[in-house]
Amino acid sequence: MSAPLRAPMSLLDLPGPDGWPVLGNLPQLTPTRLHRQLDDWCAEYGPVYRLSMPGRRLVVVGDPELSKEILRQRPGTYRRQSSIESIMSEMGSNGLFSSEGEAWRRRRRLAMPGFNAAHLTRFHTTLELITERLRRRWLAASPEDVRADLTRYTVDVTAKLTFDYDINTLEQSGDVIQQHLEHVFPMLNRRLNIPLPYWRWVKLPADHALDRALEALRTEVNAVVARARTAAPEQPTNFIEAFLLAHDGGESFTDDELFAEALTILIAGQDTTSNAAAWLLYHLASEPEAQERIREEITRIPSTLDRQPYLEAVVAESMRLQPTTPLLLMEAVHDTVLRDIALPAGTWVLVNVRYPGLLEENFADPHRFDPERWLRDADGRAHRPDVAIPFGSGPRFCPGRGLAMLEVKSVAAMTCRTFDFRLPDGVPPPDDRFHFAVIPVGLRLDLAPRPAADREFEG
Repeated sequence: MSAPLRAPMSLLDLPGPDGWPVLGNLPQLTPTRLHRQLDDWCAEYGPVYRLSMPGRRLVVVGDPELSKEILRQRPGTYRRQSSIESIMSEMGSNGLFSSEGEAWRRRRRLAMPGFNAAHLTRFHTTLELITERLRRRWLAASPEDVRADLTRYTVDVTAKLTFDYDINTLEQSGDVIQQHLEHVFPMLNRRLNIPLPYWRWVKLPADHALDRALEALRTEVNAVVARARTAAPEQPTNFIEAFLLAHDGGESFTDDELFAEALTILIAGQDTTSNAAAWLLYHLASEPEAQERIREEITRIPSTLDRQPYLEAVVAESMRLQPTTPLLLMEAVHDTVLRDIALPAGTWVLVNVRYPGLLEENFADPHRFDPERWLRDADGRAHRPDVAIPFGSGPRFCPGRGLAMLEVKSVAAMTCRTFDFRLPDGVPPPDDRFHFAVIPVGLRLDLAPRPAADREFEG
């Protein structure tokens, strides 16, 4: 006779930190240190624990198998927190990143061909041009703020590759489109983190400025779309042109959808990629031997379009230690059971991407920067690459992974080829602050040009 089935436990049965009346654990959270707090609670309460927010229950998942189960069940069982979709819709930018359900499935079918390898190959010339601008900037003077320069770099790349606009923030400032983008990113972050959507009833000056910026960006994108429709290129040089070629069962992108995807790529691509490149340079700065190995490899394999095993191992190791998006906040679409835990519809499920990558059971000597671990035989040592998922997992795996890898590899290859670099003496390491992505605040490098560094970079 089989044993009776055990009823699922409720969220209240899970361990977790005690909270305040009504406010729950909210007063205990420090937004800029959230990733570290959640890691600490994983270590204290286990890889699955509960938190309480005002009017909301939340379960934190740091177990890699459960995390992958959650991500595999998107978008049917789990979705991003619903406020993201509504806020992006209000901004006219509800694209691949924020759309859900059947709307996401349709967008995904249409958009994915734009990210294929053939298109990325054609985009590579543009990437080389902008990487050369970054090189010249750093040859002229060591950066006061590495991350700020890398943000300029990724904004230039994404703007040019998205809607063929050469902002060139690396060599000039004051561009009109740049000024519009500077309104969009802070306001999006602000709206995502404010509990009450006040702007639906009363708009402050900053909200009116956002509306003007979005309207100006829409005008620019519409002009690009009109030019692309007239030219009808068979080999696209930017994402708008690639998306115009996309068809699925007679369906194609509308102009409103093209604007949403353009803004989505700008928002989702520039911040995460610039931070990934910054953390990689930080890790390499204390590793002159790793810098030399990259130089040797890119001499043999000069194009970042090709497989560069050691450089890619460096990227993987940096993203294991510091994934720029360490937390993914989900919401249960309907009542469900996660392993043996009953999750009512609307429960927030926070996937801790970073925590499994820092455990001894998954990676030997986990806090050590060791790119070689990705290349050698594990030889009995813990090495579980499947638990490191900086680009997510499952059906909503990041479609921009290929472009992001090209950008990060290009920055690393250019920096190693052109400079010997290290952390300045007497300067503290950067502070890692959580602002949707994890930002290295105060990252500085001493860059010493190598012989013949004035030659043009070829990546």
